[in-house]
Amino acid sequence: MKRYLKVFVALVVIVGALFWAVDSVRIRTYSGTDLNFGVGQGTVTATNPQDMPVAAQLVSPGTRTFTVSTTIAGAKGSSTTQGSGASAKQVFELMLPAGVSQITATRGTNVSFVTTATTRLDVSAQPLSNTDTRTTILIAGLVILGALYYISRSTSHRWLVSLRPRITPVPVVSPVAQGVSAGQSPEIRAYGDNRADKSKS
Repeated sequence: MKRYLKVFVALVVIVGALFWAVDSVRIRTYSGTDLNFGVGQGTVTATNPQDMPVAAQLVSPGTRTFTVSTTIAGAKGSSTTQGSGASAKQVFELMLPAGVSQITATRGTNVSFVTTATTRLDVSAQPLSNTDTRTTILIAGLVILGALYYISRSTSHRWLVSLRPRITPVPVVSPVAQGVSAGQSPEIRAYGDNRADKSKS
């Protein structure tokens, strides 16, 4: 019973690691007007279906500035401080042109993408950077491999037995000895002397 409990706990760890990894790296999608969501450290892809640009902001509470890189021409830079004291916040203004734009905020915390326009936008956000995504997947993979090994050790590696090829034994055929007839001996043959008698020549 104790062995099955250990296996169950390891399976729970595997499911938890999978859920954590998938939830951490999955892309969030948003659609509509008056959007307000956290962007994390990944890339935000915004689609503006209208011909006119749409105003948007990247906002972060506090006084720590963040850096913005984007495919929008001339929109790269750092946030600026608005307000003071407890109400201070970091703001980066940008205009989303028609079509698809990509925006990434780095070196900041709790950065949000905010729009107040009535134009409907389709936005997707990757919560982690490419490096953090690879790290998350690697950590989850190591945890899962460790849990699988623990399960295998708890069950005395029985699953390995099923993977071993089953070799069909080859029957060994004993050679049949040639019998010798009893009471018989090899036939003796006499050969005469065919040499000529040289004394009579």
